[in-house]
Amino acid sequence: MTGLLARVLRVLLTPQILVMLAKVYVPVLFPLTFLLALLSHRVDRLLGLPSLLPHPWPLVAAVASFSLGATIWGIAYQALVYEGKGSPSPTAGRTVQLVTTGIYGLCRNPSVWGKFFGVLAVGLAIDSFSFTVILVPLLLAGSLVEKVWRQEPQNIAIFGEDYLKYRNEVPFFVPWKILVPRSRGTANR
Repeated sequence: MTGLLARVLRVLLTPQILVMLAKVYVPVLFPLTFLLALLSHRVDRLLGLPSLLPHPWPLVAAVASFSLGATIWGIAYQALVYEGKGSPSPTAGRTVQLVTTGIYGLCRNPSVWGKFFGVLAVGLAIDSFSFTVILVPLLLAGSLVEKVWRQEPQNIAIFGEDYLKYRNEVPFFVPWKILVPRSRGTANR
C-alpha cells in the first residue's frame, strides 16, 4: 500500500498530469464547478430547499467524499501514467498501452468515480440540496455519455481487438465484480 500511495503522489507531479491540470482542470473545470456550486446554493435559498444533513455533518461528509474521490482518481491516473505509459487526457498525451488490471480490472472508467466523489464533496461542503441531488447526477450522466460517445470509439480505433475483449470482460462503470462477487459484470455494458 505504501508503494501505491507513493506512486499516486508522484503521479500528481508528472508532466502528463500537470499539463492536464493546467489545460483543463484549472482554467475550466474548477471555476465551472465553483460557479455552479454558488448558483446552486442561491437556488436552494430562493426555493427554500432543505439542508442535506445537520451541522457539522455536511463538512464531515464532504471531507470523506473528497478523500475517497481523490484516492480513486489518483489510483486510476497513476495506472494510466505508469502502466499505460501516457496520460489520462489526449490533451496531455494519451496512453499508448491498454490498462486492464488493478482498478481498471474492476470497471473501465474508474476515474469517473473519483470525479463523482470529488464534485459531490463540493455540494456537501456548501450543503446544497440542488447541487448534490440534482446537478451531480446530471454531471455524472454527462461524463458517462461522453465516455460512450467519444472515448469508447477512440479506444477501439487505437487498441482494436484488445479493447473489444476488455470491453466484453469488464463493466463500463459499476464494478459488479466487487459488488456482486459471482457476477460476470455483464449487467453494465
